[in-house]
Amino acid sequence: MQIQITATPDPALIAAAVRRGLRRPVLAFRYAGWTVLLAALVVQLTTGRLAPFLLAGGVGLAVLVPMLLINISARGAERTATTYQISESGVASSSAQSSHAYAWRAFRSVERLPGQLVFRRSDTQYLPVPTAGLTPGQVEHVLALAATNGVAVQRP
Repeated sequence: MQIQITATPDPALIAAAVRRGLRRPVLAFRYAGWTVLLAALVVQLTTGRLAPFLLAGGVGLAVLVPMLLINISARGAERTATTYQISESGVASSSAQSSHAYAWRAFRSVERLPGQLVFRRSDTQYLPVPTAGLTPGQVEHVLALAATNGVAVQRP
């Protein structure tokens, strides 16, 4: 059974997929930033001097870099109608700019988020597929098909 979906990208869904897809790198930058801010606090308490470079570096790593990562990735997502095809052989997507086809073995996991399925290829590579045009039974069929083909299925 082949399922075909044609959807115009929804900015809210794109933002949710980007936040989920970049969760690990964003957390790494935030932890690094908090560590640098903690170092600034230790310097302040031990020497009595303010360390402006540590403060600026900590804020940059904890706040600015994650914000830039998410915003640049969300803005870089396609803004044209995309057609997704899900079949026994894998997932394909095509738009006016590009066309991609992935066998099931190319995916590590699929995660069900509100309004979309996010097929993850690596820590930072993912394919969000909107589910607005699908029935709950079709979504469950896609998840079962993924699980049958060895893809880890993550449900909320």
